Parts: sequence; C-alpha cells; structure tokens
Amino acid sequence: MSWMIKSDKLDVEQKHFIFEEVTTGKNIWIKGFAGSGKSVLLVHAIIEKLKEDPNVSVCIVVFTHSLIEMFQLGMNELGIDGNIELMTYFKFNKGNEKYDYIFCDEVQDLPASILKNMKERSKQLILAGDSHQSIYDENPDTGESTVTPSKIGNITGSTEYELSTIYRLTKSIVNVVSLLLPKMNIFDAKTDRTKQDITVKLCSGRNCEMEVEYIIKEAEELTSIDESVVIILPKHDDIITFINIILDIKKIEQWDVIRDNYNNYKYDVLNKYLKENDMNIEYVGNRHGDLSKSLELKKIIFMTYHSSKGLDFDNVFLPFMSNLSNIRNETLFMVGMTRSKKNLYLTYSETMHKYVKQIDKECTKIDIDSILNKNDTSLDIDF
Repeated sequence: MSWMIKSDKLDVEQKHFIFEEVTTGKNIWIKGFAGSGKSVLLVHAIIEKLKEDPNVSVCIVVFTHSLIEMFQLGMNELGIDGNIELMTYFKFNKGNEKYDYIFCDEVQDLPASILKNMKERSKQLILAGDSHQSIYDENPDTGESTVTPSKIGNITGSTEYELSTIYRLTKSIVNVVSLLLPKMNIFDAKTDRTKQDITVKLCSGRNCEMEVEYIIKEAEELTSIDESVVIILPKHDDIITFINIILDIKKIEQWDVIRDNYNNYKYDVLNKYLKENDMNIEYVGNRHGDLSKSLELKKIIFMTYHSSKGLDFDNVFLPFMSNLSNIRNETLFMVGMTRSKKNLYLTYSETMHKYVKQIDKECTKIDIDSILNKNDTSLDIDF
C-alpha cells in the first residue's frame, strides 16, 4: 500500500507548513479533517529536520502498532534514514529519554500527562490530529481522562496549523459524513476535484450469513485487481463471528476459540489457523498480524474500528450495521467510514442501524440476495 505523497505533489498550504512553519522551531499542532494529509506532513517535516542535521534525534509517538507500521511504510517509500524511534504512546510514557524532535499523530486521544511529557522531553514538538475524530473518553491503559481538544494547544504550547483540503475521501463519503455529523461542517471543506467520485454502497441481506458471503465475494474481486481491502467491525466478538461464518461457508471447521491470560483472543493462533487452511484473510491489530505484509500479499484485512484509526485503504467494508450493531458512537462510525479512499460498503440485515438511517438517502442501494442469486455463488468462494 502506497500512501506517501512526494514533496513535489504537496499543495501550496502543505508546502508552506513544511518549508516555513516547521523552521520556526515552535511547537505546532496540525489540524484537519480525515484525509487532509496530516500524517503525510509529519513525515515530510522529519525529512526537513534530517536535511538540516542528519544526526538529530527524532521520536514518532502514535496510538497503535498498526500506525507504527504505516509510518515505517511511508518513510521507506521516501528513503528516510536517520536516528528515528517509533513507539506507541504507552511505551513512550514509560521512558525518560529526551529528543530533539517529537512527532505525534492522533493527538486528540491522549491524556494531559502524556502531552506534558512529550513537551518536556523535546526541543520541538509537532502534533497532528483531528478533534472531530476523538473516540476515547479515557486512556485505555491507565484510565486517565483524555484531554479536551481545546486544551491541547495550552498544554503543549503549540500553535495551530489548519489544513483546508480533503484528499483521501470521495465527495460521496464527505456527503454522508456531513449528514451523520452536521456540526463538523465537513461539507464546507475543499475536496480534491480530480478524484473520481464513487457513491457509498448500502447493501441489505436476509441475514448475517448472506452479508458475509457477499462481502467476501466483493473483497476477493477487489484484491484480485491489486486494491487494498479492510473489513472493520466494532468488537472483537464481531470479528470472530464474521470469520467463523466464512469458515462455515468454506466448509472448514470453525476456529476453536483460544484466549490468553487476560481473556483476549489469541489472534496469532487464529491467523496461523487461517493460513493453514489457505484462507487469504488476516486479523491486524494489537500487535497481531503484519499490515505491510498482508497488503503485499493482497490479503483481506480484519480490524476493529479503534485499530483502524489513522489508516486508509482503497476499499472499506462495515458489516453488521443492523439495529443490533455494537456501534454506540457516531464518531466511531465516522472514523470507520473515513478510512476509505475509494469504495465504502455498509451492509446490514433486517432493520438498519439508526446511524445508517441518517445517511441512507445518499447511498446506492444493493440487494444482496438478488446479487448472490444472480451470480449463483452456491456458497463456494475461491480464496
């Protein structure tokens, strides 16, 4: 998956940040809607700092291990080589080393203590994040309350730099987000006029099994043309349910659930089981799976909404969006939708979720049963 933009492709606003704002030495918070290039600018800012002095110490602090992989991919694409450490905020907070520069992504979900820690341990702090995408009320590791967006600048002593153009999202995805969360005012943002628009697909089936069959059929076709695919679900239980339905479809014995001492699913065992059965799917998140290798091997990736934050894919599937969905937060639903660069599929059976009802008029309706019967898949999917 290539997500990094080369410097000659940056717009005027982005170049101004890289070549003017970053050189001031001030702490900066890059703000902007999903897909506005915040993470891209962090990487380019690192390049400029290394040009000034190849020996500077740099630390990148992110929220998830999947984001670490994404930054590694981006830096590899641009050939960045230097004294750079990548770590989660949890690992960072356990250390005490100081750096010349600290870069932090998804800053909106951090508690005040970590923000203060980053400020104290860096000569210059460059943050990125969208206050509209805050999905945690408290730090999942410590229980400490996350900081309100209005206080981020005060705590870190940073000035705000607002990006005004959305590049990742299609116009149709921007439209559905504006219906879901009108107070975001995302509809007023500028979008990339050269980007092909693809309407959001709202797919209904008789039951969950038909949803899964349809999704896997579509996902397999998309990976066959070298496009990235992710299936995002709210809870880990949902992921296990979805994967076991696939195994039923393929007439493979369901995975005998194994948990660790903390009662978490042992996804390393699950991924091994899927590989042994020639299933072209993999769970990625919580230190399990390999994002870059999964993309290289054209695998269908499974993630939770929380693990997917900060990432993007060509095609995104959000299944089980019935009135019984485990989605309890509009912002989390928005985060899932805005991972897509091209196609966004929402699927449900029986009654659609209330959040889907808010956006269904902007979607292309697809009847899953008709599609499957027309193609006569007979529950035989070639992985």
